[in-house]
Amino acid sequence: MIRISMTRDRDREHFDQGSRMVEPMSALRTLVQAELAFGGEIVEATGTRLTVVTRVLSCVDTTIFEGAADEMAVLNQTVLFYLQACQERDTVMEGVLADLARIPNGQGGVPLIINLAAPMLMGRNRLALATMMALGISEESDIAAGMLMGMDNLLAAYQLMQEFPGMSLADVSAATSVDMAA
Repeated sequence: MIRISMTRDRDREHFDQGSRMVEPMSALRTLVQAELAFGGEIVEATGTRLTVVTRVLSCVDTTIFEGAADEMAVLNQTVLFYLQACQERDTVMEGVLADLARIPNGQGGVPLIINLAAPMLMGRNRLALATMMALGISEESDIAAGMLMGMDNLLAAYQLMQEFPGMSLADVSAATSVDMAA
């Protein structure tokens, strides 16, 4: 079991949000969906303890994952790929720009929207790249295609790749894309 302890700091106030014991896959879900997807920063990783600081709006959330090394392995492996993805700034930024371009009515260019969405878009695109790295997708054309997809579409495309082994991610993207001009 992995212990997840959470705190929140907002406007000079500190809130202890308690802790809970969860199975490793539940801890992984919390790490990915509630922390890294929102641009969380890994500030400590010891093998048995992982600390993530996430800033959203005026809140600073600190989440600590603690457990035995064997139970923490899936979290640590995810963090390794995530940190590698964080180094790929150009690739991640291309995904962020594609996300902003998809916001309707040109709102993706509004500074307030960019400021509010940036941490989440950075996190989402780092996770997309980390996911592709973890799945062994390394061709530049495949990564470029994957960065243009939402996470759900990326995972669905990977599933199609498994069902049709001769297709690359770029092939799946081209075969399933909808022409907006039509």
